[in-house]
Amino acid sequence: MPFDPGSEPDAFFDSFPSRPAVFALFPAESEVASPPYLGRSRDLRRRLGRLLSPKREHSRMFSLRGFARRIEWQIVGSTFEGQWLNYLLNKQYYPRQYRARLRLKPPPLLKLNLRNRFPRCYATRRLLKDGSYYYGPFPSLVAAEHFAAEFLDFFKIRRCVEELEPNPSHPGCMYSEMKMCLAPCYAGCTDAEYHTEVGRVVEFLDGQGKGVLRTLGEERARASEALEFEQAAKTHAKLEKVTALIRQKSELARNLHDLHALVMQKGAEEKSVCFFRVWRGELRGPVALSLDENVPSPLPLDRQLHSLLDSLSGDAPQSAHPSSPPAAVPPWEHLSLLARWYYSSFREGELVMLNAQQAIPHTRLIRICRKILAV
Repeated sequence: MPFDPGSEPDAFFDSFPSRPAVFALFPAESEVASPPYLGRSRDLRRRLGRLLSPKREHSRMFSLRGFARRIEWQIVGSTFEGQWLNYLLNKQYYPRQYRARLRLKPPPLLKLNLRNRFPRCYATRRLLKDGSYYYGPFPSLVAAEHFAAEFLDFFKIRRCVEELEPNPSHPGCMYSEMKMCLAPCYAGCTDAEYHTEVGRVVEFLDGQGKGVLRTLGEERARASEALEFEQAAKTHAKLEKVTALIRQKSELARNLHDLHALVMQKGAEEKSVCFFRVWRGELRGPVALSLDENVPSPLPLDRQLHSLLDSLSGDAPQSAHPSSPPAAVPPWEHLSLLARWYYSSFREGELVMLNAQQAIPHTRLIRICRKILAV
């Protein structure tokens, strides 16, 4: 809609809806170098009224009445959709400043550095295309460090940060003294033995700890059958510790290569639900599904869901070997927006995790759609 500060009537702002929206205020076409003013609001009419109304004398209120010559806006159905659209617009019009403008910072992750001869697992905020495994996002760097410190107690890979050159004269560290590390520093193991242990770590993280739980459960059963009750009690205590650790970990935190999910939000249109697809940590969408039954020729909801979500499916080729590290990493800004929404105390909508085959649970999604619209 064009905007003329000299001739707009007082009722001009009544033409805007009082609904959540993302908007852009563009300057005159002669001012080519000036990007638009971008914003989002829960009440578009009230926000534009404050920004574009005539400025009162001695008022310190921020005004863009002399700047704006055109207004563009889009109604959104949820805060997450508004943040996503605001991110896309800022990235387009402010390519150098958009991260600072949106206060985006890389999310906390766990990194298993496979480039090193003796890989180690540690918390980081740097997401690089270096062939390493990345797990996350976590709610905070402290949470990622805590989880790493706890789960590494069940494995014997190193925790030191130095570049190792195995030498029998190396003094070792407290972890090797406590038999909690294979001690590659003083050649306490071969490279093959160390990489076997790294494979166990990858299996634990990729499998959400299910393999370790299964192994401990079998050990406890064998000890009980052999009447070795003391050993069974120790294994049971370890099993409880692993179970508690896995429960503490967020459902969202997993191998980024296997991070597949659906974010479901209330749509902007009446009786509609908005879908975002998370494919290997990358956000795609949105697409809207209408649940309005008053249509001339309605299609079954499962067919509509299948068609919509197929339009957002991944098109990159699968890796030749399932255990090989991914060749690419998702944009960390997408992970940051996803983590900001998921870990917020006022989260709206639903997150539905998908398995490695990305099978769509149509019945469950339809049930969640009706739940979202009922709120």
